[in-house]
Amino acid sequence: MKRFIFLFVIVAVVHQTASAQKANRPAAKDSVIHAFIPGISYSSNEGLIIGGLYNRFDYRGGIKPFNNYLEASALASFKGFIEVEGSYEKTRSFGRKIRSEFNIFFRRYLTDNFFGVGNSTSFSQNRWEDGYYYFESISFGVNFLARKPVYSDNDSQLDFLFGAGSEYHIPYVRKEPSYFARFTPNGSDGGWVNYLNAGLIWENRDHEFDPHTGNHIELEFRLSPALISTYGLATARFEYLQYFYLFNFLTVANRFAARHAMGDVPFWELSKLGDSITLRGYPLNRFQGNSFIAYTFELRAWVIKFPDFYKLKFGGQLFTDIGRVFTPQADFGDLFEDYKQTVGFGVAMSVLSPQLIIRGDIGFSEDMNQVYIGVGYAF
Repeated sequence: MKRFIFLFVIVAVVHQTASAQKANRPAAKDSVIHAFIPGISYSSNEGLIIGGLYNRFDYRGGIKPFNNYLEASALASFKGFIEVEGSYEKTRSFGRKIRSEFNIFFRRYLTDNFFGVGNSTSFSQNRWEDGYYYFESISFGVNFLARKPVYSDNDSQLDFLFGAGSEYHIPYVRKEPSYFARFTPNGSDGGWVNYLNAGLIWENRDHEFDPHTGNHIELEFRLSPALISTYGLATARFEYLQYFYLFNFLTVANRFAARHAMGDVPFWELSKLGDSITLRGYPLNRFQGNSFIAYTFELRAWVIKFPDFYKLKFGGQLFTDIGRVFTPQADFGDLFEDYKQTVGFGVAMSVLSPQLIIRGDIGFSEDMNQVYIGVGYAF
């Protein structure tokens, strides 16, 4: 599959409140920022894809890091590819100091990927181009997450995480011949996964969207009872982010993550590597198993700054991603062996606010090279 991606200029509008204007405060202190990023791409399988990404930051009220934040994206092609996602986050909910987030998505993929289960699944460039690893799918869902502080000390805070969600997945076309049709993984008939979330979040980074020092730790458990779901399963996820300055201009960013799924696990709930955060450069969902371990090392720097011109600045990043998945047949049997690794670099641009960062990465793997474009750093 050949795909070409083009992103046009950012269309951004800043609305500054009257109180902020009178006080002559910077726009980001008490303002609403709108940013729209139109885009177009083409692939031989999906055809011409058009759409865009919209972000809205509301800084009114002097609440850190924002009062509320809205992100919405939509992509579609004339061949039937559809991807619509939305997220709304609010730092004060239900009249209390509870940070909440609501997410919704609908996806109709013509080229969903399946390479089998395990850390040593094979890959053929010819079969990739012939669509052997593709199947078509529809999925949609909603989820709600909330964070309630249970401890705080200066710039450090521990939150209790809780929430719930519901998702439906169905692979409605199984191309012949294809790996998906030959393997027919658990969940190939589709179904519902309804779940409850609980966990803890520790936060002491100096900045949430462009951190230079500090740590962020998440421990999350998710339960999907068979009584209310097609598949009864449970997952546990751990993530540790750590940042520090080097030479007073270079940010060193580290991410360690691990996930484990147990029970009646459908293929879309497996622990996966190969996306815009893990093993960048490999195809999407290249490695799947009940568990994964992943590590990323990234060097970031802002190189050119125009503080008086819409707070515009340009930078770059170098990274390497490492990780592997585990299956019940060899769960942690090779804990220190057979790790996959990718390397890459990228560029970043920030405009209007430190929260609004446009990032582009290219990753290099044994299978191929991949380009990623989105809002915000990878982590």
